[in-house]
Amino acid sequence: MEWINIYQLKYSLPIIATVALVSFLTTGCTGGRRSARLLDSNLTTEDVRVGTVARVEAATVVLATDQHVFRFEGGSSRTFTKCSGRVCAVSPTPAGLGAALEHARADSRADFGIRHFAQHLNGSLNFKPLAVADRGVPIVEGFGLQTGERAFNVKFYGGWLDDGVFFVNRTVRDVGGQPGGLATVFDASAVGVANHTVPTALRGMSGTWEGTMIGTDVSDTVTFGQFVRGDATLVIDDFADPSVDVAFSNLHDLETGARLDNRSIAAWEGIPLDGGSFGKKPAAGTDYIQGQFLGENHAGVTGVFQRSEVVGSFGADRQPGD
Repeated sequence: MEWINIYQLKYSLPIIATVALVSFLTTGCTGGRRSARLLDSNLTTEDVRVGTVARVEAATVVLATDQHVFRFEGGSSRTFTKCSGRVCAVSPTPAGLGAALEHARADSRADFGIRHFAQHLNGSLNFKPLAVADRGVPIVEGFGLQTGERAFNVKFYGGWLDDGVFFVNRTVRDVGGQPGGLATVFDASAVGVANHTVPTALRGMSGTWEGTMIGTDVSDTVTFGQFVRGDATLVIDDFADPSVDVAFSNLHDLETGARLDNRSIAAWEGIPLDGGSFGKKPAAGTDYIQGQFLGENHAGVTGVFQRSEVVGSFGADRQPGD
């Protein structure tokens, strides 16, 4: 990670208007975007909250992993998720996902998608000041504690893109509604302003997107719950016959910074495109990737994945010159 005093970020204009401490530069535009330089080493907690909520509320699509549940009393399980557009639903069984999603569309109280994210970010969650970027992606950190009938204790990390934001979460909550029902729940999600068209060439016949992956260990081993970060690189080799290669490398412990030399996540190669999306999260799947290109000229890409006992999300920016 780079600890920064002055660093370069790109923002879409609606986000720029909501974030303090930004001075505009006239150093050129790419794909209709202006570059902005943050002149303070830290954005305040309120700046980070406003910037994160603005990205969530502007999003047109949400992707989410299943919720991986580790009970205090022993044993693990999953709560299954399915998302469509801005809406997400959960079900205790894969077979119930279709009905759960229809219910969530009809009743916002059952929707765990973008509306749900924005409510929690505005209400029960808190952020730390922003002072770190990883491969150009600002990394946010937050926490929350709520008591009462729906008590929880959550810690999360996220990454900012111009047109989206992605998260990984660790939540302690009651999953049984009875004594002994406490569990630690791990999941990841990604939201953004989807570009539903197939990425096309801007200059050359290939394109590269570089950014960051954040995830958590969901193995039934002593490392479960470890937050992980890595470099995320996405490549389209030939826009005339486009498919996506995705690689996560250079893995570290997100909290301590220690290198994880004994850990790796195998790359995905030749993933077919479906418009501006790629991959698929199958019901009850344990090895998948699902991604979505974002913004004008496909300037960003985000998504979620599970592989090698890691559940996480990623975000990356299109590189100049592609």
